[in-house]
Amino acid sequence: MFVAGGIGRGEAIAAYLEMGASGVQLGTRFVCAAESIAHPHFKKAFLRASARDAVASVQIDPRLPVIPVRALKNAGTEEFTAKQREVANLLDEGGIDMVEAQLQIEHYWAGALRRAVIDGDVENGSLMAGQSVGMVTSEEPVGEIIASLVQQAEAALHARG
Repeated sequence: MFVAGGIGRGEAIAAYLEMGASGVQLGTRFVCAAESIAHPHFKKAFLRASARDAVASVQIDPRLPVIPVRALKNAGTEEFTAKQREVANLLDEGGIDMVEAQLQIEHYWAGALRRAVIDGDVENGSLMAGQSVGMVTSEEPVGEIIASLVQQAEAALHARG
């Protein structure tokens, strides 16, 4: 079993390994790696963000499921909330059927992550980020990130005996 979500320090990695995890998955921590192809605007959004800025996606209507993810709040997330209300109203009025309503919700974010990460549209694109975004404080090479995580994990395991 691998554990993912909110992991940004070696101490957490050590704790999950002690609980029996085979490994962990980190994403947010590597966005600002020097080797990352993420757009400079995307990286800058991460560098400015705190853990509290990574908010869970909002689902307005239970008929229109939204995949729960965390992302930095921006104009796109606000517009998505409005889109959900619009689609729910159309559904209530009989203007569209359930399949069309669900497709409209799904298609809203199609390509949004690419728009933010590759094109740099951090206002309207999806800024998916975990709560560990607050631990991303500088652009650094992957090797240094991994070395730091390993050192932190080793120190935590050693301290526990």
